Amino acid sequence: MSNAVVLAPSILVVDARAVSRTHAACLIRNRWPDARVNEANDADSALAEVADGATDLVIIDLPGETGLAFAQRLRLAQPSCQVALLCEPGTAAMRASADRAGIRLFRTPATGDVIEQVLALVGWDD
Repeated sequence: MSNAVVLAPSILVVDARAVSRTHAACLIRNRWPDARVNEANDADSALAEVADGATDLVIIDLPGETGLAFAQRLRLAQPSCQVALLCEPGTAAMRASADRAGIRLFRTPATGDVIEQVLALVGWDD
C-alpha cells in the first residue's frame, strides 16, 4: 500500500443509511476541504461511481459479510483504489480474508477518530 500524499483525493462513502453516509461525508469534508467526496447507498451504485478509476479511497459501511464481499469485488475491479471497511470486530477468518484482499478494517461507527485513521490511507495528516 502506498503512503503517497494525495493533494485532493476523490473519496466515495458507501452506506445504505443516508444519515450515517452523510455524517461520514461531512466528517471528511471538515477535515479535508479539498477532497472530492461522493456518496453511494449500495454496491451497484458504488461500482458505477468508481468505474472510471479516478477514485482514491472507498469507505464502506455495509453490514457483515455483505460489506466484506463488496469490498473484495471492489478491490478486484479497482486494484489501485484504497478500500476501508467499517465493521464490528469480525472473526479471525474475516480479518484474514480482508488482509489477503488488501482491505483495511476500521471499527464502526464513523467517528472523527476513525475517519482520521481512514484518511491516512491516502496521505491525510492534520
